[in-house]
Amino acid sequence: MSDKRMLALQSSSSLLKIREILESVDAFVKAGAAHPQLHDDLALVLAEVLSNIARHGYGHDQGRIYIQLTDADQCMKCCVRDFGAPFNPILQDHSAPIPDNLCEGGYGWFLISSLTRDLVYTRDGDQNVLEFTVAGLPLDSADFQDDPMQCETPVNPAAPIA
Repeated sequence: MSDKRMLALQSSSSLLKIREILESVDAFVKAGAAHPQLHDDLALVLAEVLSNIARHGYGHDQGRIYIQLTDADQCMKCCVRDFGAPFNPILQDHSAPIPDNLCEGGYGWFLISSLTRDLVYTRDGDQNVLEFTVAGLPLDSADFQDDPMQCETPVNPAAPIA
């Protein structure tokens, strides 16, 4: 296994700042030797997760979002933390929505659960913590049972927003 590269970011939850986060993640992934499918899947998953936090977790308020990515060969392990309203996406229906029943949206958690492995949500005090793995190639989750994802970046609610 190659040396693991890591990226830790924090930002406000504005959609403009989320765009900047996604650009930083894009540069990080492109700097590695990731499979092109990993790049595309990670971009889609993070865009969905972060926009859900901004729109539903914080609503009209501004809040902090913390992201940690670990490049683990042909997959990316991700940890996203926020102080928004509690929401456990694991409890949501992850089946494909019926297009005729949707005006706009509704595909987010279906896409996220379809493109990730080891999707875990916890509520840590007043923080939502979402951890998942995105793989560019089919991934046997048994490969990672001995290497659980731990969000190593401590979150300080008093830290300045980027």
